[in-house]
Parts: sequence; structure tokens; C-alpha cells
Amino acid sequence: MPTSVPPSGCPMHAGRTETIVHEEHAQLDFSHAMSYGDYLQLDAILNAQKPLSPDHNEMLFIVQHQTSELWMKLMLHELHAAVACVARDQLLRPSRCWRA
Repeated sequence: MPTSVPPSGCPMHAGRTETIVHEEHAQLDFSHAMSYGDYLQLDAILNAQKPLSPDHNEMLFIVQHQTSELWMKLMLHELHAAVACVARDQLLRPSRCWRA
């Protein structure tokens, strides 16, 4: 497990990572406390597929739709963060956030 938050590549987050980690008492080193699988709750995720029929394609359907729901959850998480930045007038020019 990494012991620090990887840089996001966007200066909007530069300098804030350490502050957020400190303020939220975030634990970044899980090497002694839990495994990668525990951190990601892989048992719960990988056991969440429960086909109701013998059809081979049902697993594909379930996994595809579960991953779509996770991507939508992430989209909402990012949208809420963006709205909060706009509300606090913490905006950057796009050219500073999107680097080639």
C-alpha cells in the first residue's frame, strides 16, 4: 500500500492533500492494519453477484450493471466536490488543471 496520497495532476489539489489528510486524521499506511482486499472490501464486492438463473450471460449482465452504478456513484461524488468548489469560488482556469 502506498503511504501517501498520489498527486492528482491538478494544481487545484496541490498543497491541499496534506492539509486534508491532517484535518481528517486520514490513515494512509495500511500495511500493518489491513490488506489491500480488506481496504477495498473485495469480499463484499466479489460476492455481490448472485445470478437468479442458470443462464451463463446473467453474470455479465449483473457485473456490467453493478460497475455502471459504481461509475455513477463516482460521478456524483466528483460533481458534489465541483459544486462545493464553485460555491466557495475556488476556481482555476482549465488550462492549469488539464496538462498535456
